[in-house]
Amino acid sequence: MNTHDNAQNSENETTRYDRMDIEQARAFDETASKIFAPIYPVIARQILDRTKVSRGVALDAGCGPAHLSLALAQESELKLFAFDASPMMLAIAYEHITDAGLVKRVVPVLGDVHDIPFEDNSIDLIVSRGSWFFWDNLDLAFKEMYRVLSPGGMTFIGGGFGNAQLKKEIHATMAEMDPEFSKGVSNRMMTNNPDRIKKELEKAEIQTYDLIQDDSGFWLIIRK
Repeated sequence: MNTHDNAQNSENETTRYDRMDIEQARAFDETASKIFAPIYPVIARQILDRTKVSRGVALDAGCGPAHLSLALAQESELKLFAFDASPMMLAIAYEHITDAGLVKRVVPVLGDVHDIPFEDNSIDLIVSRGSWFFWDNLDLAFKEMYRVLSPGGMTFIGGGFGNAQLKKEIHATMAEMDPEFSKGVSNRMMTNNPDRIKKELEKAEIQTYDLIQDDSGFWLIIRK
């Protein structure tokens, strides 16, 4: 695949989106860039510490504006594919990647987590923060991730704010903008609870994994 062309195509496709789509994506990015900014370096370090994967190829599934991708690139020697189904989000991600001077290390790729456009055994690390709450079919997504993972590869996917203090601060700030924010987070965490994740992993026939549930959030580490 020509990933440079993918990045360019994702920018060109933004013309298909109306003004409201663009405004929503910009608003999402503004929140991620300002209010959520402190969590990404913390989560990146946790990923690297817990997986011990700091070289090779990584995929950030549902990357949005690519803040976690950039934090990982800055903390490691990984090459990152910032992967998302939204052309508008990838266009914004490309702006951040360019501003960070990381166009050779972080590459936007358009696609669906249920049909990942990479070869078998080609990805050393798959990460994702906050995206799995919106996947239509968890077991299919898990199967696809397992397929593309290289032998010895790992995932670090789920949701969280890095630590208890950051969670408290962000919830307080977001509550001023949206009184229902904390309730929405709780509802999503209840939906993707450990029992459900275990059942979806069983359907995907994945047996080697760990679930982390602590102040960092709720995360799934799959080992291949």
